[in-house]
Amino acid sequence: MEGWALIGLSLVLLVIGLLMLVSSRDLIRLLISLEFMFSAIFLSVLYTLNASGYEVLVTMIFTSCCELMVLVGVVVFFSRKFKTTSLEVKESD
Repeated sequence: MEGWALIGLSLVLLVIGLLMLVSSRDLIRLLISLEFMFSAIFLSVLYTLNASGYEVLVTMIFTSCCELMVLVGVVVFFSRKFKTTSLEVKESD
């Protein structure tokens, strides 16, 4: 029954991430929704792999750190270039 709980939790995280992705108007919220979806993927992979917990834990921490660094870089680049993190298109006069 523990496996079904992990799959259920990963589905809930995936749905929350997808709903946040669709409704987000800010870059930060968009990236947080991607984090939710990546967590859902990691939980489902954790269930399907028959590896020890330590191997999966190290892999998940490494990939999460790399992905977080890329996302922080995107936020910094976007805010420096456009001076905002809003994703709404401004009409020019």
